[in-house]
Amino acid sequence: MKNNLLVISLLLSICYGQIGVGDTIPSGFGLPWCANNSTDNDSLFLDDYNGAINEYGSYSVIWLMTFTSWWPFCETEAPITQEILDIYADSGLVVIGMGSQWGSPYTCETWASELGLSYPILDDENDPEEGGDGIAWNLFGTEAIPHDIIINHEMEIIYSQMGYNEYAVMNAIT
Repeated sequence: MKNNLLVISLLLSICYGQIGVGDTIPSGFGLPWCANNSTDNDSLFLDDYNGAINEYGSYSVIWLMTFTSWWPFCETEAPITQEILDIYADSGLVVIGMGSQWGSPYTCETWASELGLSYPILDDENDPEEGGDGIAWNLFGTEAIPHDIIINHEMEIIYSQMGYNEYAVMNAIT
């Protein structure tokens, strides 16, 4: 029983705490895969990128894009993120989408396939009876979508912004 309370307390502190620029991603943060899973795992954890160096000798820089399947600005940003990933992947850029509110008009799988995305898409959908908003939505204090978060190789948030600002994102990842 004590372990259950400890886990519940930890989850509540993670879910309802908001982190931003200068903060470190909590150890163990991850979400279930929903598209483009190239592993045998059910979830992707950001710890996997902590200090990681790619095959070209570059540290990973993670670009998290939170979005909903129905908002036109999110749909516009998704292919742009893929183009930027294609250019900077060898330099260590990792793009991870964290989506929610699936089904209108896209499912997770059709979001990835119809928009031509190769990067991981994670499911940040929470059961409506549990509040509806997902773990990432609550953790990053997202008030509007799209919301872009850039994390360095030490798991420190170096950029967090609502809406898409290509100039600011490019400055953060390069």
